[in-house]
Amino acid sequence: MKRLILTLAVLIAAAGAPSFAQQSVGVRIEFQGPGGHSFGAYGRVSALHAASRTVILLQKALPAGSYQITNLTGGNSVNAIASDGIIELKLTARGAKAYDTLVAAVTKAAEEGAAAENTFRGVKPGDLTAGAPATIRTSVTRF
Repeated sequence: MKRLILTLAVLIAAAGAPSFAQQSVGVRIEFQGPGGHSFGAYGRVSALHAASRTVILLQKALPAGSYQITNLTGGNSVNAIASDGIIELKLTARGAKAYDTLVAAVTKAAEEGAAAENTFRGVKPGDLTAGAPATIRTSVTRF
């Protein structure tokens, strides 16, 4: 009888406790820059270098087991400075609030990775290359 009462008490307590569903959702980070041929545009910012800098920052910013990089790509030709770069991640979190925290950390890392590439190449906001922004720009979207 005691065992039955104890079992019922545990079930009733568990029914009132909030459940934590694990969320696993994709995030895409896109980097855009001026690009160019390595001969005539040597020293320009590279969107793929910014993406690589971001990967290093993600490793430091996100808890182990909370993310998986599923795609890292960019550029379009040999001997070309990448005008675009993409990182796709799968984020895993215990609920919507934790997921939003991870997305905020990803967004911050992407902005810092782009800023690091811009700083490394000596490019400032407002600088132009052939009439287009000379800086790396980034955006983060969920999918």
